Amino acid sequence: MDGFKNIEIKNFRGIEHLTVDDLSRVNVFLGQNSSGKSSVLESIIMLIGMSNPDLPQLINTIRGRNYSSFADLSYLFRNGDLKIKPEIAAELRDATKRHLSLEMTYRFDEKSQGDFQNGQIPTSETKTFLNTLRMSFDVVNDSETKSYECGITVGQNGLTTGKKMADGYMEKNSVAFIPADLASGNPVNDLVELIKRKRKDHVLEMMQKFDSRITAVEVLNNAAYVGLEGLDQLMAINMMGDGMRRYLNIVVAAANPMNNILLIDEIDNGLHYSAYKKLWEAIFALAISTNKQVFVTTHSKETLYRLNEMLEEHTDYQDTLRLYTIEKTKLEGHQAYKYTFEEMKAACDNDVELRSLAL
Repeated sequence: MDGFKNIEIKNFRGIEHLTVDDLSRVNVFLGQNSSGKSSVLESIIMLIGMSNPDLPQLINTIRGRNYSSFADLSYLFRNGDLKIKPEIAAELRDATKRHLSLEMTYRFDEKSQGDFQNGQIPTSETKTFLNTLRMSFDVVNDSETKSYECGITVGQNGLTTGKKMADGYMEKNSVAFIPADLASGNPVNDLVELIKRKRKDHVLEMMQKFDSRITAVEVLNNAAYVGLEGLDQLMAINMMGDGMRRYLNIVVAAANPMNNILLIDEIDNGLHYSAYKKLWEAIFALAISTNKQVFVTTHSKETLYRLNEMLEEHTDYQDTLRLYTIEKTKLEGHQAYKYTFEEMKAACDNDVELRSLAL
């Protein structure tokens, strides 16, 4: 299995410093609201997409649809302090190491000269505004370090005036992200890939575990459709309930072998509790069959109990789980408290709260 062994986050979003060690195939993050769970997933996205200068704005857009302007990139910096660089580092399972840092800075070129008044020629000492996000990253492999840089520059109107790509860098990992927002996510691309690989029947089987009335899963006119018993025509998935859409989005992303990293934010959103166990079973089975690493966030106790039930029945999945409670402590800042299956089972059997030390 490819993927991450550990990750270290500094000054990213609301996290001053957090280290998560001993990552496995399926990694579940618990915690209260605003504990930093989603920021961990976004850190992983940043490390995989560190050669894409458009990614930071895309992440803001996904989290909150109003956060799409260049100025909103300050939300990536802890407490909005642009003087403190966010840094994300990780060791991967292939023994390579990565380090990414973000910096809001100033870059001047002739294209932006018209933005300034009175003929002022800005220098490093006379900046009128920070117009560039610079992403610097290193990749260490067999004691060899390669350094790269990419970035994006905007004018005072917020429109892009320049973009620097990370020349010579090729990313081998591919990530699929299922956001918490139920209105986001489109299964069409994953479904098309699975249809090409003649794996559509496998998806249909997974969907029938969710709802036995489902008879077909199709892509028509760039939209996903399902067939239901008793209906003479296919129904667009967008016309179905939140639970069915959510389940399909997750299952097809997990089934697509082109994605070797899958991130699911607030997995329980939109789903009835009766679907939790079936979904966990599908995620573990598909993660193994497609050689995928999965990261999941939740603050639902019911989801955790259904995960425990599923793993009790599927003993061969137990060693592939790592469970972490992300907690912002008063004395030590953000901490990740790790639990194996045996420790999670003991907590569930004795109704011990794992989602937060403060609850």
